[in-house]
Amino acid sequence: MRIMVLFFMVAISGDVYTQEKGTPEKEKYDFYRKRLKEQFMYYSQNPDEIGSHLPVELIKVDKDGVKTAYWADATWWQGHYIAMLALEYAVFKEQNIPTDSTLQELRWAVATLKRLDRNAESYWNGKDTVNGFFLRDDIPDYRNVDLNVDIIDSDYESKFGDTLTLSNAPSQDQIWACYLGFSLVVKLVDDTELVNDVTELAKNFVSCMQHTDVKGNKSWEIVNPVTGQLIQKSGDIKWLQHGHVLAAEYITNMDFHFGKSDNLWWRTVWNFVKNNCLIAKKGNFTWYGIYCCSVVGNDWGRGADNCYDWIRLQCEKIVDMRPDLNQNIIFPHLPLIAAILHGYDGDNPISASVYESYLSSAPEQGGYRIREGGKVLVSDEPWHSLSLFCPWHLNDYGYFNMLDYMLLYNAYNFVYKMNKPEFEVFSKSSN
Repeated sequence: MRIMVLFFMVAISGDVYTQEKGTPEKEKYDFYRKRLKEQFMYYSQNPDEIGSHLPVELIKVDKDGVKTAYWADATWWQGHYIAMLALEYAVFKEQNIPTDSTLQELRWAVATLKRLDRNAESYWNGKDTVNGFFLRDDIPDYRNVDLNVDIIDSDYESKFGDTLTLSNAPSQDQIWACYLGFSLVVKLVDDTELVNDVTELAKNFVSCMQHTDVKGNKSWEIVNPVTGQLIQKSGDIKWLQHGHVLAAEYITNMDFHFGKSDNLWWRTVWNFVKNNCLIAKKGNFTWYGIYCCSVVGNDWGRGADNCYDWIRLQCEKIVDMRPDLNQNIIFPHLPLIAAILHGYDGDNPISASVYESYLSSAPEQGGYRIREGGKVLVSDEPWHSLSLFCPWHLNDYGYFNMLDYMLLYNAYNFVYKMNKPEFEVFSKSSN
C-alpha cells in the first residue's frame, strides 16, 4: 500500500512533499493544502482564466496508469472550498499568523464563481451577463496539461455546443453549499469588498431560482435565460423555498421572499420537510440541503431549542439509520458551522474526542478508492467515501481532494482550540 500511494504522488505531480513539523493533524493539513493547489486545481492565480481555481472532485488512475481529472458538481465543491478558506483565515487571525495568502486565495475562489456567472450565457450562444445563472464548471480539454493528467472529464467539455443540455447549468444543490461558504465569509472575514462580492453572488443565485413568466406568474424554478428551457422545475425547489429565503437573508440582510414563500402554507411545508426529512432512509442531497439552509438561516425543528443541538441530533439519527456508512456522526462540520455563525447557549456539545478521532484517522496521503492487482483498495473509515459532505458516495474510484478534512480541521480548531469566551463549553470538552 505504501508503495502504491507513493507511486500516485509521483505520478500526479512528480514530487513527494516534505511535511512541516507539528502535530500529525497539522502536518496532514499542510500536506493536503499544498496537494490541493498543486494536484487538484489549475491554480493559475488568475481567476479570469477558464478552468482555473476550481477543485477537482476526483482524480482517477486506471490500471494502465491513465489519469483523469473529474468534475461533476464543481460549484458545490467551490462552496466548500470557500468555507474552508474563510475558516482558515479566521484561525490564522486568532493565532496571529499572516493571513494575506489565505485572503488572496479566497478572493480568487470567489472571483471564480463570478466568472462562472459572467460567462454562462455564451455557453448557450447568448450574450453574457451577471444574473445568477452560472456554469457548474468551465474546464476545457487542454487544461489536462496544466493539471498533469491525461484526460479532462467535465460537464463543460462533454456538453459544449449542446443547447439543450441541463448538465452544466445551475441547480439548487450547487447553491446549498455556496450558502456555507458565503455565510462564513460574512461572519469571519473582515474585508468589505469580499463580503460585498459574496453578498452579491448570494443575491443573484437566489434570484436565479425565482422565475416570473410572461403572464406574471411567479414560481421557484430555474429557467435558462437564453433558451427559455426549464432547467430545474418548481417541484424540486418549492418545498425548500422558505429555507432558501432564510439562508439568503442571513448572508445578505435582505428580504428574499418571492411569490408565496412567506405565507403560512409554505412555512408549514418547510417545517414539515425539515422535521420529516429522515423518513427516506437512503442518503441524498436533500438531507444536506435542508441542513445547510437550516444552519445558515439559524432555523431548527422538533427535539431541540437551538440549531446546533437539532443538527447534532439529526446527524446522530442518520448514523442509526445508515450504519452502512460507518460514520461516528454524519456531516460533522455542520454543527460546528452552526455554532460559529450563531453561537451556542446549550450545555451538550459534541465531545472534542469525536473530531480528534476523525482528524487523527485521516490517511496521510489522502483518501482513495482504487483498483490494484484485481483488488479494490480503500482508505480506512470514516475516510472511505468520496467526502464527508456526501458520505453515501461509496463507489467513486480515484483519489479524493480532502476538502472535507481541511474544512473540518479549521472548524474544529476555531471552536475548540482558540479559547474564545463564546466557545468555553467546547473548550472544556477538550480538556
